[in-house]
Amino acid sequence: MERLKPERVALVVVHGVAPHPRYEFQDQVAGDLCARLNQREGGDRWKLEVLNPENVLEPGADDPHPTITRVRVDGDDSPQTYYDVTEAYWSPLDKGATSWFWVLQWLFRTAFAPFNTVARIEAPFAKQFFDYGFIGSALLLTFALFGLSLFALWRTLLSIMTITGLLKEATVGGALTVLDSSAAAPGGHPVAVVLWLVVGIVGAFLVGQAFAAILKTVQQRAALARHPESIWHRALAIGVLAVIGGTLIYLMAEARFVHGSMGVRGVAFLVLVSLAFQIGRALLVDFIVGFFGDVQIYTTRDENDAKFFGLRDGILDEAVTAIMRAMSPRTNGGRRYDRVVVLAHSLGATIATDAIVRLRQVCEQGALTREEFGRVRAFIMLGSSLEKTQYFFNVAGVAPSISYEAWRGKAYEDVFSSDPAHQKSGAHGRIFWANYWYFQDPICNEVRSYADICRNERGNKHMVLTHPLLHSDYLDDPWFWFSSPDGSHLGALDIIAPEG
Repeated sequence: MERLKPERVALVVVHGVAPHPRYEFQDQVAGDLCARLNQREGGDRWKLEVLNPENVLEPGADDPHPTITRVRVDGDDSPQTYYDVTEAYWSPLDKGATSWFWVLQWLFRTAFAPFNTVARIEAPFAKQFFDYGFIGSALLLTFALFGLSLFALWRTLLSIMTITGLLKEATVGGALTVLDSSAAAPGGHPVAVVLWLVVGIVGAFLVGQAFAAILKTVQQRAALARHPESIWHRALAIGVLAVIGGTLIYLMAEARFVHGSMGVRGVAFLVLVSLAFQIGRALLVDFIVGFFGDVQIYTTRDENDAKFFGLRDGILDEAVTAIMRAMSPRTNGGRRYDRVVVLAHSLGATIATDAIVRLRQVCEQGALTREEFGRVRAFIMLGSSLEKTQYFFNVAGVAPSISYEAWRGKAYEDVFSSDPAHQKSGAHGRIFWANYWYFQDPICNEVRSYADICRNERGNKHMVLTHPLLHSDYLDDPWFWFSSPDGSHLGALDIIAPEG
């Protein structure tokens, strides 16, 4: 059902932690919004198009503004409501600025043994127990897998060196082994030992990649189901990896050395080494560093830290600029929107919150008009880490000024509201604030610190063994988009595109 009066709506999206390519989150939100509008109306009249913003650069500038993904009614030139989706893209600003060692050190110093006993995460005991248990288990599993891979590697090397004759038993008790410099490889060429070892390692690595691809396919089965040809391409690639890797492993297992062959059991250690190392590395880099590296950097509010604070300020500036372009025709080539909605995921929710508060301060100091700031009518958070980042801010050991904290607390109360009616308030109203979260998402929390000005919507999705991390599932969940029939749950679609 189309509104009686067409609206021009800007949807500014802020992505979360881990590396993201440009436009990934923008296109994902726009595509899901388009699909959900068509689902609500039972048709396919809503379409996507990509726009290049016009009249936005000063003469001589050579750095173009990002494109806009527009969701609009297809083939109708009459005035219609449309949704322009733009992105605050901050991902490349801080990548590579920290390492797994510094992230682990920071985590143990802050999350597991905080020196600042005043800092607390505002969450029930059950939620804190689950989150700490999930993250702690991931760390323990990472170290266990690395330890297992080192043990398997050591046993494999001993087995290889013994069979190839590079090791022999010592005369004292037969308990020790020593290098036998007179050992010869097949054909009398010692280099062949190394070559066969390389063959087995490459085979084990390929089998590990095939196994990882199978797990990814299971996790992405919902998205792949919409593109059957992709499943066949993925299956073919997995088959090729498994066949080549298995063949190389078999060849090494059957290679004849001075004291026999490795055999399948011997070479199986190589597969174990590869799998344990790859899974451990994925947990450490993709989860621990990928998720918490960004948080470590952004929660550094000490202005004396030239590196991390500078990166944090650059990230915040990116969000401020993106939202300001939607607010003010002066910064987007004269394009004027009737309404602006900010949607942010994960750490992006903390960044967007800070950006909106900063823009409020900019408005009070005269750089934005009340009318321009008042165009922001709703702020939607999904999988928000706001409570956790606030904890990391407080536990960092840098005491904020009383004047800043007092101003910030008052700003939250003045800017945000949990009442959906504020979506229609205009220039002098507050911004409707909604938080969508899962209990079994260890990254997010219910917003309890500001429960009186933020509406919390809790989903009921649960983790499974093949998909233990729910943090990226919100946009694919119909619960996030659609309101419940009894009105107890408010879906995001009724915030972004209310009917009537």
